Amino acid sequence: MVDNRYATAIVIGSVLSLLATVYLSVAVGTQHWYQYCSPPAVGEANASELRSLQEEFMDGDFDEKTYSDTLFRLNGTMGLWWRCVLVPTHTHWYKEPDPKMVTECVSFTLPQQFVPKYKEPGNHNSGEDLIRTCLCTLATVCCYLAGMDLLHRVSVLPEGVDGSLGWSLYLALISSPLHMMAAALLVWAARSHKQNYYRMTAYRVA
Repeated sequence: MVDNRYATAIVIGSVLSLLATVYLSVAVGTQHWYQYCSPPAVGEANASELRSLQEEFMDGDFDEKTYSDTLFRLNGTMGLWWRCVLVPTHTHWYKEPDPKMVTECVSFTLPQQFVPKYKEPGNHNSGEDLIRTCLCTLATVCCYLAGMDLLHRVSVLPEGVDGSLGWSLYLALISSPLHMMAAALLVWAARSHKQNYYRMTAYRVA
């Protein structure tokens, strides 16, 4: 017969494990791990520059400096597998007080996850930054945060750009302690039930 304490621990542990798995699954598939708030375009020249960044971001070669600069300038968001920018729907958007904007995303392919990162982003002659390469490649939650911090240290953020953690990252952060609590409960239940079984067996034999 299973003690109520063990049954309760197993149920609670299973629920916590399920919640943690759902949170982490949702977080991994989204682009809202980190987000930037960029100042609006001022004048046609600035708008043209931003349009060029958008085109290179969507269709150009994969390059850390290129996509990072675009994320900085176009209200970008980034996750483990996606990088996105907020772009206008038509050409003369900068003349409107409240232009209509849409989100355009590009995925990180598996080979791109293992692309080396350099001490000076975009400068292949500066040498590979092994710390950032190891941390940022298929990183865990804490390593992802460290990787973003290191990126900002070697990059120059444009004036007026602010970065902040996205809601997906908070989900991933919540899932970690939930998994640990679930594991602790299930291990406790298994060990306690095993010890109780041995005691009952010894009592019956005696």
